[in-house]
Amino acid sequence: MTLNEFIEDAFNTEAEYLKDALDGLTADDLMWRAGPESNPIGWILWHMTRVEDMWFQFFIQRKTELWETEGWYEKFGLPTRDNGFDHTQEQVANFPAYDLAEMVKYGESVRAATLSYLKTVTPEQMDEVPREARPEMSIGRIFRQVVGEVYQHQGHIAYLKGLLKDGK
Repeated sequence: MTLNEFIEDAFNTEAEYLKDALDGLTADDLMWRAGPESNPIGWILWHMTRVEDMWFQFFIQRKTELWETEGWYEKFGLPTRDNGFDHTQEQVANFPAYDLAEMVKYGESVRAATLSYLKTVTPEQMDEVPREARPEMSIGRIFRQVVGEVYQHQGHIAYLKGLLKDGK
């Protein structure tokens, strides 16, 4: 198994875990917060998808994010350049409800673009730094970062779903 095959498998496995975690959730479930300072499932899902889009489309490839080019920001009524970094608790609390099926479609589009890009990356390119302002972030490190982040957030979602469903 090559490194690229390993990364692709990691992303595909995470997608299956995420699908299971999202199964059966209602619009109200997406907005539920375990406490006043916790993030709801809907916000976490949006954030993790936006961040993947940002890293691979904008940061590495210097393209406009799919969020904007495919009109997802309009469908959700949210800003083009927001991805949840540095959100205050007030912003999280006021995050709007959305259609889960549409967010899943956005996520599928982002993941397809990520995997398409991955197929073009050579082992030598994994060490390249796409932005001089962030010399610590090579292409390989960004893949590692995003794989770790999507698994972490998928785990958050599954845990919150468990808390939510146990409470009902």
